[in-house]
Amino acid sequence: MALSSENLVGYLRAEFSKAARRRVWLFFVQLAIAVPAAISVVVSDAILTYILALIGVALLIFWWALNASYLAARNAAHSARRAALLSGGLVEQFSPSEIMSLKSRLTVSEVTAKSFEKTDYYASKLPIGASRLGELLEESAFYSADLQRASATCMLVIIVIFTAIATLAAVAAVPFFQRDTTLLIVRIGLAVLVFAMSSDLLGAYVAHKSAARAIEEVRARLITADRSGYPFPDVLLAMMDYSSAVESAPESVPFAYRFTEKDLNQRWAEYQNDREAARAAA
Repeated sequence: MALSSENLVGYLRAEFSKAARRRVWLFFVQLAIAVPAAISVVVSDAILTYILALIGVALLIFWWALNASYLAARNAAHSARRAALLSGGLVEQFSPSEIMSLKSRLTVSEVTAKSFEKTDYYASKLPIGASRLGELLEESAFYSADLQRASATCMLVIIVIFTAIATLAAVAAVPFFQRDTTLLIVRIGLAVLVFAMSSDLLGAYVAHKSAARAIEEVRARLITADRSGYPFPDVLLAMMDYSSAVESAPESVPFAYRFTEKDLNQRWAEYQNDREAARAAA
């Protein structure tokens, strides 16, 4: 069965939604893995310590399987995104072998993807060709950059919360300052540090910020390409750089798009109307 632009939009939205949910679960599983380590520093019973170790191993295996599912959904989402941009911008049919290859990477069912289809997902009104593909890329970059910034802010808030919790715990322990208490606090702090590093909160924050900057740079190039009539080589190079930027960054935090969708749609529509007016006046 041929895949239309609408079909591909359904697949990419469904796959991104699945990847976002998996990322949330990964975060909580990583937190759960750190809990036995934190408890073990205050437990002296050998049997209970072994039980905690077994729980940690089981959670680690679960994390491994969940991470594999997350990566598969994420890769499928980006494959569908690239195909949707090309199909929507150039309106060319993919060969049967390429469709088979794409479908082999997808992780959601056709029924699920159908429920995620959205006919007005892309708002370009330009004719088929490089110009339409360029505007679709700019629209995607506009949304992606904002969502990456929102995700970076979310990571920063989580980092601040963990820092605040650790600080409060340290302050609360001051009245009971003794050598054993101090060692206990240090051990718990190290366990919390292991969680923070394993979940890579700081790395995710940096990656989201870096991706937002890179995507904005690509969008600036596409704006320049618009003024030059969208040269096809420029558009293709921008698409490759855009794909590199979004694929090297973690997925946006869940619900970020849902909370900002109305504002983003309004801002893009206003920008598009202003640009069409400028084109008409030129």
